[in-house]
Amino acid sequence: MASFVRAAAVASAPAPDSPPEAAPDLVLPPVGNDWMARAEAVARAVGAVLKSRAGLDDREWPGMPCLVGSSSHFIGAREAQPDAELGPPAEFAARLARCFGAAGPVMTVNTACTSGLTALALARDMIDAGHCRHALVLGVELANRLSSIGFGALGLLSASTAKPCDRDRDGLVLGEGFGALLVSASGAWRIAAAATQIDPSGFATPAPNEGVFARAMRAALAAAGWQAADVDLLKLQAGGSPSGDLAEARAVLGLFASLPRLVSFKGAIGHTLGASGPAELALLLAALARGRVPATAGFRHADPEVGLEPGAADGGAVRRVLFNLAGFGGHVASLALARE
Repeated sequence: MASFVRAAAVASAPAPDSPPEAAPDLVLPPVGNDWMARAEAVARAVGAVLKSRAGLDDREWPGMPCLVGSSSHFIGAREAQPDAELGPPAEFAARLARCFGAAGPVMTVNTACTSGLTALALARDMIDAGHCRHALVLGVELANRLSSIGFGALGLLSASTAKPCDRDRDGLVLGEGFGALLVSASGAWRIAAAATQIDPSGFATPAPNEGVFARAMRAALAAAGWQAADVDLLKLQAGGSPSGDLAEARAVLGLFASLPRLVSFKGAIGHTLGASGPAELALLLAALARGRVPATAGFRHADPEVGLEPGAADGGAVRRVLFNLAGFGGHVASLALARE
């Protein structure tokens, strides 16, 4: 059985210079005193958008499994209310799932910044194995100080804005994101392959090396039965990291004899860590449905050393997409999607 991304929705905080084609469905509300109430309100709002697009009978949702990818889960609630009674991450996932009307089995996934994409791959496996016809995948990364302090202490954050692939890039900008995907046995975009790699020498480095990026992309292409020339669009990880963008660029240039269209979303919504897979995939699919490859916010000046120039383009002819993600701890994931 094949599996598809049937519907997607995202809430995030867009950067001031984000292109309109990369606008989220919902803008996250300000952070208030009750962290959990805000999280659930966001989940209900995103759920309403996802349900309106999915076109499923209401009876399909109550037994649906839910997989939640996040690198921080509810740590923000602990920071806001140190004495709050909070259960394990699976309980947090169940609370979010109920906001969508999904009351089936829940699973939490934490593979750093690839968490949401790992959850998507697991949902694909469940559907392909015939365990369910539909699965809800959430990528959730909401306000918390721990992530900011950790990335800041490592010297990985930009002093200004994220500038993917730009000659003046100076680091990441963190963002909040809540992405939701409905993975189903039918839909507009078939999940042709999902591949993951780990950089064993880079568990504590800012970004994996170019060889790991290359292996992930090659593995996804091989599993999909594609050649590099078959790819119409490459969604880059590129978040504005001096070393990370360069490593990915070297892998891309070594793989593609002729570059496909290129795009990065980190300049538009920030690096949403574990949510970035579902959040960026929702943005991308919405833009392609409107016939556009969005401009890459923050990219203004080409860097000859990087050699990649993402830019706005016609998206109507895009049929095959390779979608890259990478993160701290050496995790790299590459997803192959085919328009049906």
